[in-house]
Amino acid sequence: MRRALCCWVWLLWLAAACAQAADVPRGLLWEVRSDRGTVFLLGTIHVGNASLYPLPPSVEEAYRASSRLAVEADVASGDAAAAARSAIYTPPDALDRHVPAAIYQDVTDAARDLGVPMDIARRMKPPMLAMALTMIEVSRIGMEPRFGIDLHFSQRAKADGKELVELESVAQQIAMLDALSPDAQIAMLQATLRGIRSGSLTRDMDALIEAWKRGDAERVDEIATQDLRAMPAGAADALEKALYEDRNRAMAEKIAALLAREEITLVAVGAGHMTGPTGLVTLLKARGYSVLRR
Repeated sequence: MRRALCCWVWLLWLAAACAQAADVPRGLLWEVRSDRGTVFLLGTIHVGNASLYPLPPSVEEAYRASSRLAVEADVASGDAAAAARSAIYTPPDALDRHVPAAIYQDVTDAARDLGVPMDIARRMKPPMLAMALTMIEVSRIGMEPRFGIDLHFSQRAKADGKELVELESVAQQIAMLDALSPDAQIAMLQATLRGIRSGSLTRDMDALIEAWKRGDAERVDEIATQDLRAMPAGAADALEKALYEDRNRAMAEKIAALLAREEITLVAVGAGHMTGPTGLVTLLKARGYSVLRR
C-alpha cells in the first residue's frame, strides 16, 4: 500500500508539473549561429496586454546573454516624433481629397464611434490613420503599446546600458508607407475600417497574443497576413512586398552583419517577419546559418 501510495503521489506531482509547464508561455524565439557570433531572433508583438508578462524563461535568458539589442525602430526616440510629421497632410490638403467619398464617410463614422475628432482624423494620411484607429480600437480591450514586447526590451536595454541598434528607423518606415500607391494606402485603411466595423480587429489581436504565448508561429503568420488575403490582388501584392518582403531582405542583411561579430545580440522584430518563404528564418537559413527554434 505504501508503495502504491508513493506511486500515486508521484503521478499526481508529475501531472501537476506538466499542467504548470503547459501554462508557461513559449513565445517565438530562434537561435541563429555563424562561425563567429550568435543572434537570438525574437518575433514580437508591438501592442499587447499584461498577460504577456512575465515573458518566457527562454526569452529572458536570451536577453540576459546578449550584449546588445536590435529592434526595427526606436519608437521612443526624439527622431520618431519628428518623422511622424511627414504622415500628416499640410493644410489645406486633407484626407477627403485622397479617398473616395464612401470611404471618407466610413472614416467619419469610425472616428465618431471611437471618439476621435474628425478635424484630427482628416489631417492624417491613410496609413497613419489606419494605425491610429487600430491603436484606439484595441485599447478598448486593454491592449496598449506600453505592453509591446519591442518597447519593453528597448526600455530595459537603455536602463541596463546595453547597446541599442535600429535595423530600420521610424523615418524609414513612414517613408515606405508614404511611397505606397494610392490604391495600396486606401486598401490598408479599408482593412482597418472593416475590422473595426465587424469586431474582427480586436478578436484577431486576442488570437494573436494567444498564438504568440503558445509559440504557434504558423498561426501568428496566418493572423498577421489575413488582411492581405482579403484585399484586391494588386494592392495586396504591393503591401506584401513593401511591408514584408523588401524589409525582410534588408533586415536579414543587417542581421548577417551582426552575426559576423563575436558577440551575442537579441534581435526583436515583429512576429509577422519571422515565418513564410520570405521570412527572416527562411532567409537566414538560406545564407547557411544554423537556425534552431528555442
